[in-house]
Amino acid sequence: MQTYSANDDMNSYQINNICERPLTYPETSMLPATFKVLALSLAVLIYTMLFLDLLTNTLGLVAYSLLLVVYLYAECRNLWIREKKLFWINPVVLASIFTFVMAFGVSNVLYFFPEDVVDLVGLSPIVTPWMNQLMLLVVLGAVSMWVGYSSGIGRRMGMMLQRSRVLGKWMSPSFRVNRPVLFSCLAISLMAKLVAIKLGVYGYSSTFDQLMSAASYSQYLNLADSLGKLALLGIALQCFAFQGSTIADRYLLWLVLGYEIIFGFLSGMKSSVVMPVILVGIVYYSQRGRFPRWLIPSVVVGLMAAYAAIEPFRDERYANVGFVGTSLGSIVTTMTRARNVNANKGGEGDSTPLKILARLNLTYIGSLGLEFAANHKELPRGSPAFLNDIILAPAHALVPRFLWNSKPLNTIGLWYTNQVVGFDHYTSTAMSPFTYLNFVGGPLAVIFGFLLVGILQRGLFDGLCHFGGGGLIVLLGLLGTLVDINSAFNSFFISLIRFPPILVVAQFVLLQRSRR
Repeated sequence: MQTYSANDDMNSYQINNICERPLTYPETSMLPATFKVLALSLAVLIYTMLFLDLLTNTLGLVAYSLLLVVYLYAECRNLWIREKKLFWINPVVLASIFTFVMAFGVSNVLYFFPEDVVDLVGLSPIVTPWMNQLMLLVVLGAVSMWVGYSSGIGRRMGMMLQRSRVLGKWMSPSFRVNRPVLFSCLAISLMAKLVAIKLGVYGYSSTFDQLMSAASYSQYLNLADSLGKLALLGIALQCFAFQGSTIADRYLLWLVLGYEIIFGFLSGMKSSVVMPVILVGIVYYSQRGRFPRWLIPSVVVGLMAAYAAIEPFRDERYANVGFVGTSLGSIVTTMTRARNVNANKGGEGDSTPLKILARLNLTYIGSLGLEFAANHKELPRGSPAFLNDIILAPAHALVPRFLWNSKPLNTIGLWYTNQVVGFDHYTSTAMSPFTYLNFVGGPLAVIFGFLLVGILQRGLFDGLCHFGGGGLIVLLGLLGTLVDINSAFNSFFISLIRFPPILVVAQFVLLQRSRR
């Protein structure tokens, strides 16, 4: 493996030791296999006891939730003992936390609150059998993901990427950015945001009709918009890779971070407010081996501020007939007015922590899809073609809409809202990837789907971490896809086909090339 000088001079480059990983990872212990067999055995036992009415639905949910959390803790703890480097940005660890534990583990505590509190956030105050059926699929998915991650297939994929001549040629190990490219990214990002606002397709200010009419080009606006996060990632790498970063670099980092947060508020998307902060914290961790002390307080404050500003804005946006989603001024005015009105009311309604917990949980909402599938041997006309959408994911990823007029629109969340949940309005509802795969082929589809997820997590993580700064940019660009498994499971494959080549080119242009 080629190495680079480790001094901090502008004309020299280093591959941070934290970003180097060995080519092989021997796994001789039988402990991981024991975890998996035990988790599956206990899941089957809980299912049997529920079937025989030896457990109530409430106790079944408690048992499944505890089993999920304890099993994933054991897997993560075992991985920590063997591989500490970049542990907290390992996709399998983060997916265990966000896709599994947060959505189907700790947030299940909601169902043991008083009934009026649970009903207040729109969830069922009664634990149903379908919720336990979904939890069984979740446990199967968790075990399958870790089986895939531990498999030899994932390790071999990682080694193939590390030895790839194409990636060796195109990936830059540098942690220095080309400033003209960085400023160009920011300028393009700003123009894309303003154009999206003008066309009425920006964030929560858009309407369903506007999004449908702009379907042929909106993805390109989103891609241009995301160059702002690429610039944030690049300048954060330059600041944290070396101990002696300049004051100008640090000021630029906070300016770009502030720019992304402000437009996150204007988008009406709460995740867009905190994600830039999390991204900077992750880059810091990747270079220093620890998270900054300010990260958790900043994320908590950001979430509270996002809920305080964005929830009233969403209500006002629909209630105010004078709202103009194509005007930046109207968006700012509406958000400010809504926030002031909400403050004057004293924040009436359910608490922000309760809202966050309810937003994270997918147990009840996802279980509705299992009940719907069981009651409909054939799905109603106009339902998504779940299996076909997975099979055709490569075509959906690569063929532009202007060349494929009948290319399906991603309206699966709207279908779920209208057909499954039974709400007659234009809102997208997340069903969970387990519900999606249940529509594809029941438990077997969940097992094979998450087995593949684990394989790809291992292969991409091991392969990309080998390439220094450029590899880190590509990995972080894919991290959201690998960690927060989308309810529209076919989009997992679409993203992994579409974005890696774009990210490889992006890091090649953004980072300075080393002097060989």
